[in-house]
Amino acid sequence: MKFFVPQKSCLLSMLFSVALSATASAHTLWINCTDYTPDFSVHSGAKTKIYMGWGHHFPVDSFVKAEDFTSITVLSPSSKTENVTLETTGFAAKQLSLKEEGLYVIAVTRRDAYNTSYRENGKVVLVKGTKEGRKDVVSSTYSQQFAKSLVLSGTGNADNLSHAFGHKLEIIPLTNPYAITNNRGGEMLLKVLFNGKPVQHKKVYAMYEGYSNDDAASCTVSTDEKGIAKLRIDHWGVWVVKTKLELPASDAMKEKVNQENYFASLTFSVP
Repeated sequence: MKFFVPQKSCLLSMLFSVALSATASAHTLWINCTDYTPDFSVHSGAKTKIYMGWGHHFPVDSFVKAEDFTSITVLSPSSKTENVTLETTGFAAKQLSLKEEGLYVIAVTRRDAYNTSYRENGKVVLVKGTKEGRKDVVSSTYSQQFAKSLVLSGTGNADNLSHAFGHKLEIIPLTNPYAITNNRGGEMLLKVLFNGKPVQHKKVYAMYEGYSNDDAASCTVSTDEKGIAKLRIDHWGVWVVKTKLELPASDAMKEKVNQENYFASLTFSVP
């Protein structure tokens, strides 16, 4: 049996493709909750535990560490905010004690990252850093990820549903998913913001738990001129919504990277 041995130019091309593929298939972040609709008691409140989804396989894929995140904020139904940190025993998670009845919004910011690939001595080298001081750069990116989740404690108001946390890229829910009763054609409105401004004609991908074990979307839509996307909710259970923005490096970043990548997600449950 003969084996094909790639020539040097072909090998470089293959390595270049691998480097691009690694960038294109970057891990994404989302928030999981052990209970999206915990029962509420006047005496003891409600409880749920959050843990981070990271990778390509929703709802659980790769592990994360508490130090991977710069901010985890919990917004109560009365719009009080609390900053929490993940526990470090076992896998990184946090039990939340919900003292109010109504909708809680959880917002997470993952630590930003620089990834660069460059050629050196005929090989493609991958480093966690900027392109500064590198020659023959193949790719260099800055990336930051944001995630939000909606948890309904008992019943109660959802006045804080569309609260903007000021994430660089943010998905703002405009429809309360816990009020959607027709899961065979219910509609959920979302707005996508970048630097606080609506993002026009941007793809938004949604998937309910169990639809796929990878990144396949059960629903794909685009935002309109106002940055609003209309999702068709056709299944009960837990959903994840994702979007991303890939931009040439801004003036402030062009000496460090060639491209900036931003990712945002939103998780919730449909009754």
